[in-house]
Formats: sequence, structure tokens, C-alpha cells
Amino acid sequence: MKQVIKGIILLCMILYPFLVGWGLSQGYFLWVSVLLITLGVVRLFSQGNALLLPLTWFAILCGTLSVLLKDHAWLKMYPVFMSVGAGIIFASTLIRPPSMIERFARLVEPDLPESGILWTRKVTMVWCGFFVVNAAIALYTVVFAPMKIWVIYNGFISYVLMGILFLGEFVLRKRHQRLNQS
Repeated sequence: MKQVIKGIILLCMILYPFLVGWGLSQGYFLWVSVLLITLGVVRLFSQGNALLLPLTWFAILCGTLSVLLKDHAWLKMYPVFMSVGAGIIFASTLIRPPSMIERFARLVEPDLPESGILWTRKVTMVWCGFFVVNAAIALYTVVFAPMKIWVIYNGFISYVLMGILFLGEFVLRKRHQRLNQS
């Protein structure tokens, strides 16, 4: 049952930009705010990965500020905070290894060689840069773009870019490993 709840929360977070776009177009920003707060609180008490705590608190903060200030812009700020939070999380793993990408790589390859560790550290730095740029673009869409552009970027384009970076890193890491084994 716990996995089902986590899956529902993850799905809602992925669909978040579309929920906000629909909710705001229908005048339901209060309900979207309450949904965001609820998802954050449920995630907080589900005792998940401690690294994700900043993202959980950002959800609660954005939803609460939206309700208290009666300003839907805080709902649109959540993807900005998510990118900032993810960037902080990834950067913190550079200070306290293993790096985030090394953690992911070890799920597939537990005996990662030293060259792989160095590679994943560099890729974690690339991800940190990605999150900075993504946060800047997301903030731009909050401040200057119409809702439609905000939804398209934060609900589609940013996910596609993350997918491309993730897949590209995986393919390049495998190529790097083959070249280093030769």
C-alpha cells in the first residue's frame, strides 16, 4: 500500500504543471494549493529518502504561500524551487560522496571502476548546471510567459530535456567504459 501511495504522489508531481494549468484556468487555484500542500505533507510523513526533504518542504511552502497570500504565482514557482532543490541535492552529493549519478550508476553496476566514479562525478556537475539553467527558464516562464507557455515548458519540455540528459549520460557512460576497458 505504501508503494501505491508513493506512486500516486509521484504521478501527481509529474502531472503538477498540467493540474495547475487546468486548475487556474477553471478558477480552482485554492484547490490546487491544497492538493500541493497535501502531497507535500503525505510525502513528508511517508519517511522517504531524506535527500528529498527540501523538495517536500518546497511543495508545502509554495502551496501555503499561495493560500495565505491568495496568489497563484506561488503555484507556478514550484517547478523553479524543484530545480533549485534538485540542484542543491546533486551539489551536496559532490561535497559528501558518492555523487548522485554514481548512486544511480551503482544501481545498474554495483562494482563501478574508479574511472566510472570520476565520470559520474563530472556528470553530476553537468546535472547541477542543468538544474540552474532549468530553474532560470522556469522562473522566466513564471514572470514573463503566458500560462500556456508555462505549462508547455514545465510540464513537457523540461521533462524531455531531463530525459535526453539522462539517456545521453547513460549511453556516453557505457561508451566511456568500453573505451577504458580496451
